[in-house]
Amino acid sequence: MQSPTISDIVDQIRSYAPDADIQPVMTAYLLAARAHQGQMRKSGEPYLTHPMAVAGILADMRMDVETIATALLHDALEDNPITRAQMEAEIGKEITSLVDGVTKIGKLRFRSKEELAAENFRKMMLAMSRDLRVILVKLADRLHNMSTLEGHGNADKEKQIARETMEIYVPIANRLGLTSIKARLEDLCVQVLHPGEYEQIEGWLQDTQADRDAYIAEIVGELKSRLAASGVQCKVKGRAKHIASIWRKIDRQGVKVEEVPDLLAFRVICDDIGTCYLALGLIHAAFPPVPDRIKDYVARPKPNGYQSLHTTVIGPKGRRVEIQIRTADMDRVADEGIAAHWKYKEGHLGLTPDEVIRIARIRELFDAAREAEDATDFMESVKVEFYADEVFVFTPMGDVKRFPQGATTLDFAYAVHTDVGHHCIGAKVNGRMVPLKYELQSGDTVEILTSESQRPSRDWVNLARTGRAMQKIRRYLRHEELEQAVRLGRDMVEAELKRHAWTMAKVLREGRLKETLKKRHHKEIDPLLVEVARGHLTPGAVAHDLLPEGVWHPRSEEQASGPLQAIFSRFRKSSQSPVLITGEDGLLVQFARCCNPLPGEPVLGFITRGRGITVHRTTCSQLGGMDPERQIAVEWDQTGETRHSGEIKIYCTDRPGMLANITKVCEQCGVNINRAEAKGAGESPACVTLEVELRDVAELNRLIANMEKLPGVEAVHRTVG
Repeated sequence: MQSPTISDIVDQIRSYAPDADIQPVMTAYLLAARAHQGQMRKSGEPYLTHPMAVAGILADMRMDVETIATALLHDALEDNPITRAQMEAEIGKEITSLVDGVTKIGKLRFRSKEELAAENFRKMMLAMSRDLRVILVKLADRLHNMSTLEGHGNADKEKQIARETMEIYVPIANRLGLTSIKARLEDLCVQVLHPGEYEQIEGWLQDTQADRDAYIAEIVGELKSRLAASGVQCKVKGRAKHIASIWRKIDRQGVKVEEVPDLLAFRVICDDIGTCYLALGLIHAAFPPVPDRIKDYVARPKPNGYQSLHTTVIGPKGRRVEIQIRTADMDRVADEGIAAHWKYKEGHLGLTPDEVIRIARIRELFDAAREAEDATDFMESVKVEFYADEVFVFTPMGDVKRFPQGATTLDFAYAVHTDVGHHCIGAKVNGRMVPLKYELQSGDTVEILTSESQRPSRDWVNLARTGRAMQKIRRYLRHEELEQAVRLGRDMVEAELKRHAWTMAKVLREGRLKETLKKRHHKEIDPLLVEVARGHLTPGAVAHDLLPEGVWHPRSEEQASGPLQAIFSRFRKSSQSPVLITGEDGLLVQFARCCNPLPGEPVLGFITRGRGITVHRTTCSQLGGMDPERQIAVEWDQTGETRHSGEIKIYCTDRPGMLANITKVCEQCGVNINRAEAKGAGESPACVTLEVELRDVAELNRLIANMEKLPGVEAVHRTVG
């Protein structure tokens, strides 16, 4: 992709905005030239060729002068001597703000490259929520980078960039209706990620070019004559589909390139909507339509504003032909997306009220960026949003709400209000009771049911499908986990202090806390207590710091395993875990896989480093080598209804009907089977492994006893480790 000159860019702007003020573009060009002086790309070209190429792409998209100036400066704040204040002084706040929205974060510390990439992306989304021109610059930047990727010299890095482009930027371009950029990005990604298939498709297209051109001309002529005979004046054009589109069909359908159906696409451009529908009927009268391949995006546009009638017919020589029928305005929107709606007044962006509403709907996709506390979670949420089609549902008052396909009643509840989501227990859809996991369908009328006693649980994250709901649930869970960690840490330290005839109140009165916080690098006590609950510090270590010198002494082995159940009494009401420790499984408490403890068995907790408390059976062989200072007594919550996963192995005669009999025993015992695996062993008994859901160890023992009564069963063992 050859970079244009500044004269080329100015000429292009004047071709669609003759009254534009070119000065910002010229100022940006001079500033960019100064910022990138002496810098080279990995290809050996001057670095300035990159921002020039990005600006050229945006000029081809008929963008306003501010956006093109931003393109020229989009890398000027990164690793360059020019500061934001200097840029603002030379070119103004608006363009500088746009540039900042595109600039990567380079001065913050992150735990991983993935987190850095996610935070960069979140920042871009936040900027985009304020001004969509930010993402257009970023898309043009990514398009030029992808087109010059061969100069990178690192195959793994090239594939990483291509995967990121396919996962993030292609869906964004699609959501904004930028079909041309989306198609070009997809082709470039396939070229990098699947070079063999790309070359095969490209070679086949070149070899069949003459035949394809002749067939396109035949279809175009046939459509024009058939429609003109009925008084329909229109434009008709045809083309082969993009390489990425062909590759996707080959990959999904498992066919060869020459076997790909509807390889050609035709557009019929009509004067008005009524003529579009008339043309559809005339085309179906001329060519047999393929059943279930007729789509009306005119009556129900896609979320990005795309409108068209789609049909697939059987053309001459029995070939499938895809035809899109639309007006000239629809065609422009299909190619240019949201940019097709923008108007210019004196070279600057100006929008009508209807266009502002359209843009506002797209901005709603990025609301989760403001809620996100974790950039990686946000990245996941936005991916969910961008890949989804939409459904339209109604509130009881008749208001319409849009959701991604697959959204649940839980998503609807959070769309109403955060508190409604937190207390949601179910919904009435079209007057019928449905659970939280019910997937919304277009046309549904939804009424949310709530309860003050209801609270979000960790599995709600898997029920939600929208970024907004996911972020709200995660924020609640983190807040609850933090509060419970503080309470648990305080009680653990308090119990350790009582062993030395001290209390936290006495520590505060004696002024012992301040020095401990300073030593542990905390300003307040809560973070210190969280470290204790999560296992980064033992209660004994904190008590040692809080007590006067010579008072603290290590526990004896007998004291280390003594009862501390009183610590956990306050967690009984709120706990969602069968162990009285915390409300969130997997955050502060987890169950050891080495012994797979079940309710009803004696258990002991071990404070791990950084992963909270792991619960073991007291008979677990792993406990013998564990630090007594990190052991802590726990007990089962008898009020809990949580079911646990357990595994048993059944050694039996390999004969017909045996597996059915084993399944029947589980059904009679009220035990659900999550997984079953059967293996024959020649002369030895066959082995059937079952993973089952269990309420407690008594239920497991009943199941084993009933299994042992089955004819042909030789032995049943519980699996641990």
